[in-house]
Amino acid sequence: MAQHKEPQDLAASVDVVGEPWKESAYYADAEQWTFVFWDPAHPFRSYFDRLDLRNTIELACGHGRHAERTAAMAGSLTLMDIHQANLDACRARLGHLPNVRIERNNGYDFRPVEDGSATAIYCYDAMVHFSPDLVASYLQDAARVLAPGGMALFHHSNHDSGSDRHYGLNTHARNRMTLERFSELAREAGLEIADSRALDWGEAVELDGLTLVRRPA
Repeated sequence: MAQHKEPQDLAASVDVVGEPWKESAYYADAEQWTFVFWDPAHPFRSYFDRLDLRNTIELACGHGRHAERTAAMAGSLTLMDIHQANLDACRARLGHLPNVRIERNNGYDFRPVEDGSATAIYCYDAMVHFSPDLVASYLQDAARVLAPGGMALFHHSNHDSGSDRHYGLNTHARNRMTLERFSELAREAGLEIADSRALDWGEAVELDGLTLVRRPA
């Protein structure tokens, strides 16, 4: 069972996880790989197409490379990130769209999103770096913000590493997590597992996981 952590402890984890991505060159480089997530033949797209996009949240939106596509499909789209520079980039890119809302969050939950208001949540290429305590916290809060029957799609790590070193030293900076542990944390949060599978990342076999969870109707 996941241990409950106090906000100050979660905030400390956020600092460790988030610092390397502050104003990082990663965001510009990642633009060229966006198509992978939207390829109709890839599980990312087939899982995503099962979401009800009426009221959607993107967690860890970065510079808005996925939101640029999602905004055209969603009734409303709330973009969340911990870095102000990322939110500024999203405002410059998408701020003219009336259905897009941009919020800075604390790195471990979805506040200020209202209870039961989201029909869908997704997070790509970010939660793979989150420490287990942050993953558990987000799953707990996903159960709060999702409407009954709403689903969340999380791209997470499947790298069963030790806790004795910084996650940045792991393959592709993956934090420690497994498909089994993620599903366990989701169930502890009161969520159902709608689907789950391992993913290769480049030449790293089954390095990642893709899990679709549902708040019970």
